[in-house]
Amino acid sequence: MGKILYVQTSGPDTPERTASPFFLATAAGLLEHEVTMLFTMRGTQLMKKGVADHLYVKEGGETLQYFIEQALDAGVKFLVCTPSLDLNDMTKEDLIASVTGIVGGTFVNEEALASDLVLSF
Repeated sequence: MGKILYVQTSGPDTPERTASPFFLATAAGLLEHEVTMLFTMRGTQLMKKGVADHLYVKEGGETLQYFIEQALDAGVKFLVCTPSLDLNDMTKEDLIASVTGIVGGTFVNEEALASDLVLSF
């Protein structure tokens, strides 16, 4: 199967842009692809403890936490870009336990080059 990298740059200020990457990553994971989501820029805020519990993708719909749990159940890995922690005044202690790594620019570039598909949101 393939290797897919989803780069999430949108954060809580644009909730309508947050669910699709998780939905697509979940579908790819269920198809047994190797799937990683990288959170950078404002997307890092989605990995902050408590944020996804209170973020609704659409009024009356599911919280973002619902989509996160689906992705995790499908085997999707979550990574956060180191500089984006500083950008968002966060530390690694602010992150949900599901984040499997904090990575820098070199890793991001290498991961993108090693992936069969890179999608950015």
